[in-house]
Amino acid sequence: MFHISRFLPAVLLIAFMSSQIQAQHDESLIRILSKHKGHILTVAFSPDDKTIATGSEDKLIFLWNVETGEVTKTFEGHNSKVQFLEFSPDGKYLLSAGGTQIFLWNIETGTSRSFTGHKTHIWNVRFNPDGTQFVSTDLLNKFRLWDLGSGEIIHSFEGHTKTVLAVAISPDNKYIASGSLDQTIKIWDAKTKEMVRSINAHGGNIYSLDFSPDGKLLASASEDETIKVWDISTGKIVKLFLGHQYAVMYVRFSPDGKFLISASYDKTAKFWEVKSGQCIYTFVDHTDILNVADFSHDGKYIITGSDDGNAMLWEVSPRFFAEFFYWDELKAEMDETRLFEERRKSETKQEYDDRQVRAEKFKNELYLKYYQKYLEDPGDQ
Repeated sequence: MFHISRFLPAVLLIAFMSSQIQAQHDESLIRILSKHKGHILTVAFSPDDKTIATGSEDKLIFLWNVETGEVTKTFEGHNSKVQFLEFSPDGKYLLSAGGTQIFLWNIETGTSRSFTGHKTHIWNVRFNPDGTQFVSTDLLNKFRLWDLGSGEIIHSFEGHTKTVLAVAISPDNKYIASGSLDQTIKIWDAKTKEMVRSINAHGGNIYSLDFSPDGKLLASASEDETIKVWDISTGKIVKLFLGHQYAVMYVRFSPDGKFLISASYDKTAKFWEVKSGQCIYTFVDHTDILNVADFSHDGKYIITGSDDGNAMLWEVSPRFFAEFFYWDELKAEMDETRLFEERRKSETKQEYDDRQVRAEKFKNELYLKYYQKYLEDPGDQ
């Protein structure tokens, strides 16, 4: 059930909903986290989704209360921009990387310990599933596996011919994936440390990788403006995602594995359905390039970070699905009620205001109705 209307600009799609035309994305934006004095390069949700961590070119890390939008803690210690953040699986620690420094922060006390060994700028750090180890990449053609307890490097993975930027560990801890400026993805056995597969993946630098929750698929984001999803068992491409206009810097699976969120230098984040490969929704509020976008662990929210210095918290709204998959039916029901018409000549301002309230309530009920239909009818997807 697909219609040409969904390819029109969002403002045109919903113009009838209000006498004051408002961009579609505004409705899903919950709040803007604005305190950094530089580009936001990395964001992360805590495992309980109560805290968001942001890292910036200003060398600072802020912890934000998701419910209030207030900064609860500030971590200082990096002597260069903070490139990457990741919470430990138990939520007690935060791993941060920037310049040649890696820190592990105790969330409760704010104290940190450092891991030394990198000589060039660090791009990526990722925990393994039980939080006892992590991997890191820098500007070299290899990446490292660390023991969290001892702080020692366990292994250095070599096989790429150019800088390795992206890395990910499968949820079952069986595989490690690495992505490089040599445009290949390599899959490594996490136990034996041997390379089991090499994939000629993209036509440009590979910036981000993420395993699906079941560990069977791997998503990759590239300078070539595409996102690809790969079958780990075969190394073959499962789906190609087209829509970004510049390099795609970041990609993540939703907690249920059905969706992707991506961040691009085209100043947008895109919400994709994995099964169809279609972009369901585009977030366009940022005024500069996007570096990062991720889901909350319950899948209800998305956080984005940009060179405009802001992190934005978004709702994954039923509206996305209702308007994308069922636009004609949705619009027909709304038109039939006549609740969404312009103010009538015979109508007082109070009557018009009351009608707008009823219209908003009816619209939200329709969104929920068609979202439920999406969930219950796979044939419509």
